[in-house]
Amino acid sequence: MEIFLRVIADTEETILKEVRIKGGATMRALHEQLFTCFGLESGEMGSFFYSTSSWDQGEELPMFAMNDDDSSMETVTVNDFFKTTSHGLYVYNFLDMNIFYVEKTKEDEEEGFEDFVILSSVGELPKKEPTQVNPVVTDPTAMSEAELTALYGLDELDSGALPEEEENDEDAQSGEDYY
Repeated sequence: MEIFLRVIADTEETILKEVRIKGGATMRALHEQLFTCFGLESGEMGSFFYSTSSWDQGEELPMFAMNDDDSSMETVTVNDFFKTTSHGLYVYNFLDMNIFYVEKTKEDEEEGFEDFVILSSVGELPKKEPTQVNPVVTDPTAMSEAELTALYGLDELDSGALPEEEENDEDAQSGEDYY
């Protein structure tokens, strides 16, 4: 059996793909195909959610099961997912929140040779520029004491809470170590 899906990106511009996938493929396989065909970076987490025809979010189908009895993308097939609903939501990369509306448009008993085929495509997601976490790295040896204190959050410490060293400490003079 083959499942035909329309996948629409939740963006201002119209971006969609119509795809065909084997019904026996896992939802994990669909997940991998979707982020690849939409040009998203690999290696991020994603989830499918069962949905109503008005796109109300329902139960989550996570990538990995937390318990042995739980369903996950690795155990649920595309055919099984779309037996109960013809609508689903796909969220990829929970930090960027790439959201896609997935709708089953039809199914066919005959199977083609390919596991996954993009039938039509409209628009492309904009490419994101890689962000620099710390674009300016300062050499700590060139920083003033006040800058170092602020950098490491030491300015928030109460100076009265730290014990002062005594110059005439008997233990320091005798060479004894304390652990």
